[in-house]
Amino acid sequence: MKLLYPEYLWGLLAIAIPIIIHLFNFRKFQKVYFSNIDLLKEVKLETKSKSQLKHLIILALRILAIAALVLAFCQPYIPTNSNEVKGDNVISIYVDNSNSMDSKGENGYRLELAKEQAEAIINSYGPTDQFQIITNDFEGRHQRLYGKGEAIQLLESIEPFFQTRKLSEIYLREQDLFANLDVNKTVYWLSDFQKNAANFESIQVDSSISLICLPYLNEGGNNVYIDSIWFNSPVRKSGTEDLVLAKVKNETNQPIDFKMNLTVNGENRAFINFSAAANSSVTCEIPFTVKGNGIQHATLTIEDYPDADLTFDDSFHFSYQLSPGIKIVNLYAGSPLTDSTGYFGVLFGKDPQFIFKNQLLNSFDFSTLNGYDFVILSSLQSFSEGMQSELKSFISKGGSICIFPGDNIDISSYNSLIQSYAEVSISTKVNSVVKVSTLLKDHPIYQDIFDEIPSNVDLPFANQYYPLSSTISSGSESLMRLQNGSPFLLYLSNRIGSISICASPLNTDASNFVKHALFVPTMLRLAEFSQFRNHYYYTVGKDNNVEISQGLKTTDKIEITNIQDNNSFLPELKITKSETNLLLYNQIKEAGHFDVVVNGDRLDGIAFNFDRSESLQDFLNWEELTSAINNNAIGQYTKVLKNADTASGIAINEIVKGKKYWWHLIVLTLILLGLEIAVFRLFK
Repeated sequence: MKLLYPEYLWGLLAIAIPIIIHLFNFRKFQKVYFSNIDLLKEVKLETKSKSQLKHLIILALRILAIAALVLAFCQPYIPTNSNEVKGDNVISIYVDNSNSMDSKGENGYRLELAKEQAEAIINSYGPTDQFQIITNDFEGRHQRLYGKGEAIQLLESIEPFFQTRKLSEIYLREQDLFANLDVNKTVYWLSDFQKNAANFESIQVDSSISLICLPYLNEGGNNVYIDSIWFNSPVRKSGTEDLVLAKVKNETNQPIDFKMNLTVNGENRAFINFSAAANSSVTCEIPFTVKGNGIQHATLTIEDYPDADLTFDDSFHFSYQLSPGIKIVNLYAGSPLTDSTGYFGVLFGKDPQFIFKNQLLNSFDFSTLNGYDFVILSSLQSFSEGMQSELKSFISKGGSICIFPGDNIDISSYNSLIQSYAEVSISTKVNSVVKVSTLLKDHPIYQDIFDEIPSNVDLPFANQYYPLSSTISSGSESLMRLQNGSPFLLYLSNRIGSISICASPLNTDASNFVKHALFVPTMLRLAEFSQFRNHYYYTVGKDNNVEISQGLKTTDKIEITNIQDNNSFLPELKITKSETNLLLYNQIKEAGHFDVVVNGDRLDGIAFNFDRSESLQDFLNWEELTSAINNNAIGQYTKVLKNADTASGIAINEIVKGKKYWWHLIVLTLILLGLEIAVFRLFK
């Protein structure tokens, strides 16, 4: 216990006053005449004994009353911070403004209640104390100290925010602000303490900081939301029915029926009913068809589910592009072919999904190379330096090539081309019969192709092959591998461009691959995967890198435009050897659709969604919170308060300045004075 005004202890000298009064009795004596004095001595002794007892009791009561009154003026209290030092205070108040706090509790919306109590905390401090107001926004203004008035204004401007921050992140920012300050350092956390954010074990504790937690208890478990979406096929086609799949989570304790609505470019494309069991997830399949090419901005929305108070994460945005067809060219050497002859002409030439062309190498205009998605290099003996340069540029801009070597190739020119992309090398041809022993059936290239693969499946074999070798760091994958361990079909991708290399030449003398059943699905999927496939969506609040399929120049004017309000900003362009990225640096603050505009033309469309971690309504109750804190190093510097969100609330003044006892002493003073009066009346 401490005294707020210890200088008032000098008032205890007043105790001498009743002592002096009782030592010097200034009463006047009167003569009393008695007719009979036989009993006088006995009466005198009895009266003197009672008088002394009465005076001692009154003296004790007066001393205690004066002492209690003086101590009341000293204002004794038990401080909140046992490590308190003398001086000013710096206080950091974290108000959790995540979406879950913007929900209704028993006594109103939790976020509004937290703002009110944060204001009460500020008002309980002195005029010279300074404050930090911090929220999940992590804006620059949250890393400064303010006076009382400015801090309250900052509190009033707090709005719900989409992002959840780990408590270790909050603590670290508060530590940074407190660094090198020799003051009383106190931190208040006003939050519903969602489990995925409460990582107390990751906090690097500062013993000079006192932490006070005010939990706004949230039972949770009553949200329904779209967790993620994906397509059943890597290629989107205009005029062809597509299927988007959405994972919907039901966190309520009851089964629900809901409707899923799909809009594409603002037009309704599907509206389907689904059901989900209590505390479970369901995969919803939504078929739809889009006619026309270009950028497609789509939104899936849950409608008509029970709880109207929790409406966040009901929508999921995604974007993609539709092109007229996959453009393929087969560059070859030898006898002329028409666009419908040869192995690839038969495979691609008559399929409307593909725009195919057979082209002799010596008559091909490489200035048109960037107009293709997929380039097949079949039976070429070597690559000139100029051709290598064009192919490297093509891959770096998102193009894909597939190499079938010639019978007698120039090893050095092949390695020069391949090694510019990855640490892969090709060696001198081997004439030996080797069977393919391994098929990488789990690779995305082969997903959804096979219903079932028998254990004794017939795989291709090679009579002639060029040994391929790669390092672990190359990122290459052997779609097919020979019995001797050498790759038969090697696939390398950097998520934009790709190279696939077959170890055997493209003829039946070298291998039976072109006649094998795997040839058709393998080439079809390689062609489908050659189209640039950007992310269907990104997450708001992340430092996102948006991959761009076309080569851009640093002189290009690039803008990211919100299609809802046409607001735009300029991203940073990053061009590397293999990728072209737009760096957004957390510049997008809301979910929705955006256009990538280059020099005034729409190049691409991107979509953003809020982080789904906030959707999982799982919170620490008071006992779990207390246990989680006490089981970590921060526990010895932390106090957890109950009833922050109840109707009675908490005594903010006691939290800030400790529990005060001055009014108890005033009551005690009055009681002692009352006892003094009672003693006067009892001892007559």
